[in-house]
Amino acid sequence: MNKILDKENNLLSIKAIEKEREGLINIGFIVKKYRAKRGITRQILANKSGISLRYLAQLESGKANPTISILKNISYSLNMTLSDMFFTYNNETAIGMHDSRLMKFSSEQRKKVLSLIENIDRENRSKKNKNKIALIGLRGAGKSTIGKMFHKEFNVPLFEATNEIEKLGGMNINEVIELGGQGMYRRYEYDIISSIHKNHKNLILLTGGSIVSEKETYNYLLNNYFTIWIKASPMEHMNRVLKQGDSRPMGSNPRAMEDLNNILNERISLYSKADIIIDTENLSAEQSYLDFKLKLFST
Repeated sequence: MNKILDKENNLLSIKAIEKEREGLINIGFIVKKYRAKRGITRQILANKSGISLRYLAQLESGKANPTISILKNISYSLNMTLSDMFFTYNNETAIGMHDSRLMKFSSEQRKKVLSLIENIDRENRSKKNKNKIALIGLRGAGKSTIGKMFHKEFNVPLFEATNEIEKLGGMNINEVIELGGQGMYRRYEYDIISSIHKNHKNLILLTGGSIVSEKETYNYLLNNYFTIWIKASPMEHMNRVLKQGDSRPMGSNPRAMEDLNNILNERISLYSKADIIIDTENLSAEQSYLDFKLKLFST
């Protein structure tokens, strides 16, 4: 009898290993597909993520067993989130690696679980006061313009995350990333938004466009600030940046618009978690600010 049980346990172990192996292959496929979609070579991705070229090759072929930390570094470098890694293309085996309990549910049941989590999260956030406001969204949406107008009218302290990170690090953003990579930048970012929150009763915070890609930091923001997504179309984003006199987005990347579209599409589900959304498309600064105040004070 014991031999039969041992045999069954061995079979179960083999199946579990095969399931995990399948998940690793799928994650490698996702990394490789997104890397190709971005037009990034394996060497560039290795440099950006701080992972060796050899290990990245093993991962993309399904032969590596990556830690969450490694996957986070890769996802940031690809402008993805960890959620994308696990849920893209209905990747059920990768979902199982993330939380095996979800594998017991059907696809429809998993959607209900995620929907319930979102609803509970939304209810909790609706109870927050509006003394501490955080503006999220891509560059060129109008965060700085709206934030400065609100600061001027109501005399509310205004903080820009990028400036605060530079003060904390004693160097500019490029130097922070060159010195400590994305890891240092993300640590500074989290420290800044938590410190500002704890030390001020009223404030408005302008965040970087990629803050939504860092799960821990973004969750802190959603749970402790009244978040507002300032949005516009990709073309509007690009035109506003160019009007500001910054031609770098187009000059250094002929596929800048395509990349911007992809980034925005990938982050829509994350930006949509904000408490309210302000669409500044085709609106003047004054019109956008008026809409901002109406929605802020009526919600």
